[in-house]
Amino acid sequence: MIVGLGRIGLRLATLAAAFGLRVIGVRRSPEPQPGIEAIVRPDQLHEVMAQADIVALTCPLTPETENLIDAKALAAMKPSALLVNVARGKVVDEQALIAALSEGRIAGAGLDTFVEEPLAAASPLWAMSQVIVTPHSAGETRAYETNVVDLLVENLGKLARGESVLRNQVV
Repeated sequence: MIVGLGRIGLRLATLAAAFGLRVIGVRRSPEPQPGIEAIVRPDQLHEVMAQADIVALTCPLTPETENLIDAKALAAMKPSALLVNVARGKVVDEQALIAALSEGRIAGAGLDTFVEEPLAAASPLWAMSQVIVTPHSAGETRAYETNVVDLLVENLGKLARGESVLRNQVV
């Protein structure tokens, strides 16, 4: 299951489908997309989480997605399921995730983003054998350096024009 079907989520769906995986997407506007078996609205999240072997988060951080993956959402997951967060740290309630992992209510997690970055040295996530921690590098590509400079220039222009909504803005 992929939560957030923007550019990154759709690309992940294409790759997953190429490997023969069933893909269910979660998106505010559930129009059909190639390679995705079903698309549901966020209010159906918990229903489809129970079916997922992997829950991948690629959504933006908005008021609606902050703590989207809370204790209730984690409880809806299969005990054998994995959570992968390449979205934003605040999409996941970290304390609820730590509890779910500690109690074996989900099998594991791959985490590229955290509420506070870098992840504190004292975080229990570091010591969990069923957790893979990466340093907010999921977006790194060969074109990253060029793209990040273009993004910076675009956002500086917006700020100079008095605009307050920026590209890739973190809430």
